[in-house]
Amino acid sequence: MDRRKFDRAKWLPFFIMAVLLVAIYKALDDLAGVSVVVKRFFWVISPLMYGILFAYFLYTPQLLLEKLFRKLRPKFIAKRARGISVITIFLLLVLVIVFLIIVVVPILFQSIIDLASNIPTYVQNVVDYLYGFANSPLLAGFDLAGTLDDVSNRMVSRFVSDEAIEQLTTNVISFISGFTKAILGIVISLYMLLERDKIFAFFRNLNEKLFKKEKNRDMTVKYLRQVNKVLFTFIASKGVDSIINWVAVTSILLIFQVPYAFLLGLIGGLFNFIPYLGSLVAVIFITLITIITGGLNQALQMLIPLFIFQQLDGNFIEPRIMNTSLKISPILVILAVTVGGAYFGIIGMFLAVPITTIAKEIFVEYVSSKDPELSD
Repeated sequence: MDRRKFDRAKWLPFFIMAVLLVAIYKALDDLAGVSVVVKRFFWVISPLMYGILFAYFLYTPQLLLEKLFRKLRPKFIAKRARGISVITIFLLLVLVIVFLIIVVVPILFQSIIDLASNIPTYVQNVVDYLYGFANSPLLAGFDLAGTLDDVSNRMVSRFVSDEAIEQLTTNVISFISGFTKAILGIVISLYMLLERDKIFAFFRNLNEKLFKKEKNRDMTVKYLRQVNKVLFTFIASKGVDSIINWVAVTSILLIFQVPYAFLLGLIGGLFNFIPYLGSLVAVIFITLITIITGGLNQALQMLIPLFIFQQLDGNFIEPRIMNTSLKISPILVILAVTVGGAYFGIIGMFLAVPITTIAKEIFVEYVSSKDPELSD
C-alpha cells in the first residue's frame, strides 16, 4: 500500500472502535476480574490523580505569585519567578500541613474516638425518648417497645463488637495511607506547575501526530479546553468555597457549643463539594448528630444561623467564586453521586460530578453539531 495514501486520521477511529469492542467483550466475560484490575489500577495511580487535583487548586495562587515576582526589580528573582513562586507555595503548604498535624488532626481524632465510645449511650437515649411514643394508646396494638429493645441491643452490640474495632483500625490505616498519597500528590502537583509548559507542549505534539487534519486537531483542543474549564471550575473554585464552609460551619457550631464541632464542620466542608445535594445532606446530618448529642433545643438554635449561612453561600459567596455554573441537572447529580459512591467510595462521589459534566457537555455538543462528518 502506498504510504502517502494511508490516512491515519481516517483509520484511527476504526482501530479504536475495534479495541473497545474487544475490551468490552473481555470485560463482560470476567466482570469480577476486571473490577479488581480497575481498582488496583486506580490505587496505583492515585498519587498522580491527587497531583492533578492539587495542581488545579494551586494554579491560581501560584500564577499570582509568579506575576508578582516578575514585576520585581532584581533580575535574579524576575528570571526565576516561576521556580520561586512554586517554592513559596511549597513552603506555605508545609506550614499548613504542620498546623493541621499539630493542631487540627489530634482534635479530629479525639472527636472520632469520643463519638464512637459514646454511641451506645446516645443510642440508648434515643430509644428511651421513643419509648414515650411506643406507650401511646394509639400504638397499643403494636409491639414498638419490644422492637426498640431489639434495635437498641443490635446497634449497641455492633458498635462494641470486635468487628467494629477491627473496622475502626482498618479506617485509621486507610486514612494514614491516603494522607501519605496526598503528600506525594502535592509534590507531583508542584512539579506539574513548574513544568506545565513542557506538559502542554507534549500534548500539542501528540495531538498533531494523531490527527493530520487541522479540523480534527481543533476539535480535540476544543474538547480538552472544555474538560480543563470544568475541572478548574469544580476543583479550584469548589475547593476554596469548601474551605470557607469548613471555617464558617465550625465557627457556628463552636459558638453554640455543639459537641464535636471541628469534626462536624469538616464534614460540612467536604460535602460542599457535591453540588445541589451536598450542603443539604450536611445540614441534615449535623442537625441529627446535634439532636442526639446535645438535645433538640441546641439543634434548633444552631440550625437557624447555619441555614442562613448556607443560603448566603449558595446565592452570593459561591457564585462570586465560581463565576460560572456546572450546568448539570440535579437528576444527573444524584445518579452520578450514587454510581460514583457505589464503585469508588467517597472519592468517587466527589469526582463523579465533574466527570459527568464533562461527558454531558461533549455528548450534547456532538449531537447538536452540524458538521456532516460529526453527525454521521
